[in-house]
Amino acid sequence: MSVQKDPYSSVEAVRELTNIDLNMAKMPKDGSIDAKTFPSFKAMVQMFREHPPSPGPRLKTKWSRYVKMRDRHTHKIRVYKPDDLAEGPLVVLICGGGFCMGHYSHFGSYSRAIASLYGATVVNISYRLAPEFKFPMAPNDVWDSITWMVEPENAKELGLDLDKGFIVGGMSAGANLSAFQISGMWLNVPLLFVDEIVPDDQRELWIAREQNAEAMIINKGSMDFILSSYNPYVTSPDFSPANQQGGHTGLPTHIQVCGQDPLRDDDLIYERILRKHGVKTKLDVYPGVPHAGPYFFPTLPIAVKHNMDVLKGFGWFFGKDASEEQYQLALKIMTMPT
Repeated sequence: MSVQKDPYSSVEAVRELTNIDLNMAKMPKDGSIDAKTFPSFKAMVQMFREHPPSPGPRLKTKWSRYVKMRDRHTHKIRVYKPDDLAEGPLVVLICGGGFCMGHYSHFGSYSRAIASLYGATVVNISYRLAPEFKFPMAPNDVWDSITWMVEPENAKELGLDLDKGFIVGGMSAGANLSAFQISGMWLNVPLLFVDEIVPDDQRELWIAREQNAEAMIINKGSMDFILSSYNPYVTSPDFSPANQQGGHTGLPTHIQVCGQDPLRDDDLIYERILRKHGVKTKLDVYPGVPHAGPYFFPTLPIAVKHNMDVLKGFGWFFGKDASEEQYQLALKIMTMPT
């Protein structure tokens, strides 16, 4: 049996991922983005709180309901399901935002595309935000929402057949909150390590915090703000799967990584750890773009590739493929307003 080659096993190869994507390099010159005036993460949190997302249009394939947490607090979840689907697999998507901002509507376009392409019930959930609600409130809320969904009565209401598939995923903070759940996992640019818990045999490859300290979207200042606001117990398994006793989940994991992201090496290292534990992994890397860059800059060619990778990644989980025409239609859905 052939051994899979690891293209990111050297410091030199990892460092090269920061070299800016050529199409992104053109953006400051053509006026479509001014890197120097791009808002700080703290400013983005403030804008989110002052201007929360609107509910969005009502669709036949979408509805919302409230779910009760362990402390009787209620959260709204949003459900996306094809009209003609009786029972299908469950996909749970968790919003990102550095644990300080985020809304269940943020993945609406992704959810519609996945539901229509694979005949799945896709549920978007949220969680209480820092700094008002610190760790472990967010993972507790996520766990409570998922536990509610899989109870037989609620699974029937949602039209779930968990034997057909049960995938949990998210972007950024949402990916961190997906990484300890017992299911197949889609992890898009997650935070997985801090200095105290980086494995000794991987430490020389954990260089992105310093190399990308001045990157766009998330930088060193952003990381300091996030960790101070969220205040996690960094050795807890609810903070990172790297803290799990007795090994790592054996379920398939799709990890997406951005080259200019301070979190880049968290993700490359975690994929390597999973692979060494015999876990089936799928790794997609986007050199030269910042944290969640394909989401923030959807017109970039690399963003189109990223979105196609997301769609095909869910097909990889389900063991399904689609026609090129179906993929192109789903890509259009992914770029529609939520």
